[in-house]
Amino acid sequence: MSNTTPIGREPKSGLPVLLLAGVLLLILVVIGLTTTHRMQRAGELMRHSLVTQGELVVRSLEGATRFGMRHHMWGARRMQSLVEEMLRMPNLISLAVVDPGSQVMAAGVSTPMANDVRAMALGGLPPEMDAAIDQRKVVTRFLDKELVVGRPFEPLAPYRRPGGRLPPWAKEHDDQMRRMMSPGMNMMGMPAPNPKPGYVLVRLSTKRILTAQQRDLTSSLFLAGVVFLSAGMVAAFMFLLARRRQRELSRLREEVAANQHLAAVGRLAGSVAHEVRNPLSALRGLVQFLAKGQEPGSRQAQCAHTAVAEVDRLERVVSGLLDYTRPRPPRLIPLDLGESIEGTIRLLADEPRAQGVEIASQAAPDLPEVSADPDQVRQILMNLILNALEANNGQGQVLVSAARRGNAVELSVADQGPGLPPGQEDELFDPFFSTKERGTGLGLAIASRLATGLGGGLGAANRPEGGASFTLTLPCSEAKS
Repeated sequence: MSNTTPIGREPKSGLPVLLLAGVLLLILVVIGLTTTHRMQRAGELMRHSLVTQGELVVRSLEGATRFGMRHHMWGARRMQSLVEEMLRMPNLISLAVVDPGSQVMAAGVSTPMANDVRAMALGGLPPEMDAAIDQRKVVTRFLDKELVVGRPFEPLAPYRRPGGRLPPWAKEHDDQMRRMMSPGMNMMGMPAPNPKPGYVLVRLSTKRILTAQQRDLTSSLFLAGVVFLSAGMVAAFMFLLARRRQRELSRLREEVAANQHLAAVGRLAGSVAHEVRNPLSALRGLVQFLAKGQEPGSRQAQCAHTAVAEVDRLERVVSGLLDYTRPRPPRLIPLDLGESIEGTIRLLADEPRAQGVEIASQAAPDLPEVSADPDQVRQILMNLILNALEANNGQGQVLVSAARRGNAVELSVADQGPGLPPGQEDELFDPFFSTKERGTGLGLAIASRLATGLGGGLGAANRPEGGASFTLTLPCSEAKS
């Protein structure tokens, strides 16, 4: 079996598709990693901010307590009022202050109409957290939907540092607190010190963190979708553009291969036609010589007449082949297309196929000059009009019209015949294609090649009212100047 690829056809490969999928997947992975890192970083900053807020609440309570002690405005009621005011801060769920004797001095929750405030402020925590609170340890822990911050409550701690002394107002309140929270006396008659300090438990909502993370995730997903979709559209456009370019290259390769094949066939046909032309002329003369002296109407005279006619037909085929394979370069000059139409119609006035057919012309009065070769334009017109006459079959009308279309002039030859053969419209201008029994199939091919050489084109279409119309397009002289 042969593994060669046909001319003009590209071998199919999945590499572009795999490359496109890889690029899109890489973009998606990069967006995902970037989004995850950004969300983690934002979450860490917000959690740190929430922990800092909890610590600030504790420090604010201690500062407010020192202020109250200094100005003799400290007590359980004032502590409760202070707790209730602090609950107005954002994110706070509950706040509780426990004295050294593990009794709740003040507590509050942000939920309106709460029944058991103290139970809500201190309850519902894991056992290990309850143990840490009882031991007065520092607690910072994120639960399901909240952050729990627990710190020892020591308003007078700044004065208990090594080398520090309690001021009189602080010593008075310190002794009072010891007597209230540890009524036992030591051997000297002094209140027994309690090794446990007070404690503040702050519970803050993480709803804003979760909402912000969800918002970031949604916006990131939307951005990723937009970027992914845009990248996909760009990649798809590039892929389609590449496929279109590949198809165009394949088409051009096919055209080059076809033109090379036609050129080779044309050179062969031209050589054969050139070699056949001289023997045909000799054969025609020989047949005419042998027919001399024969009675008109005899069998010999009829055979000679038929032979001469067939030789003439072969001569036309040979001439057509030579015209097609060896086109003459056009001599472009400004040309009045209206005069060319009238002159061609006059030449065909005595054509036998024109008998019974009206050849009418209709040229626009403001028709501009075209840049063309007069002889080649006349040859094209004659081929088109002769085809139209044959299609009309001795009746009806052939209309030759011309009008300006932009920077070009369109010349149309319309007949009233059966129209173009269905499904074969693209083959009309191929060499040797003919729907006529004795047609050479070179007339329209030669006309199309001449039109292309003049910088124009030749097209064909069926008319709505019946018949066919062939249109020759030629550039205006002013468009080429």
